[in-house]
Amino acid sequence: MQPIPPRIKLYLLRLGFQPNLKGYRLLARLIALAQEGKEVMPLKYHGYRLLAEEFGVGAASVEKDIQNAISAAWLRGNVDVLYGEFGETLDEDKGKPTNKQFLLTALERLSATARHSAVAQD
Repeated sequence: MQPIPPRIKLYLLRLGFQPNLKGYRLLARLIALAQEGKEVMPLKYHGYRLLAEEFGVGAASVEKDIQNAISAAWLRGNVDVLYGEFGETLDEDKGKPTNKQFLLTALERLSATARHSAVAQD
């Protein structure tokens, strides 16, 4: 199993994710794969299957574990930080983003942070 890149780890921890949950490791790896340029979309056909092979579980288990990690973060995380980060992408019925919405927003935020850091170092 690959180590979680520090930027991804800090991002997820800041949002209130619990590192002891399997979905945390799966989500972190999914973000890392996407950042490496791997094809992860659509999640059902690419992302979940890549993770299922790597972690030796079923694709449905991957999907559910990621959903559970997101749900736990929304229950225990800092509400102000979460809504600041994901307010416009929240599912009105569930009050939290879907796996896809979370992944896309996280990738956007992490790449914006990386661009900002690169500009600041120039």
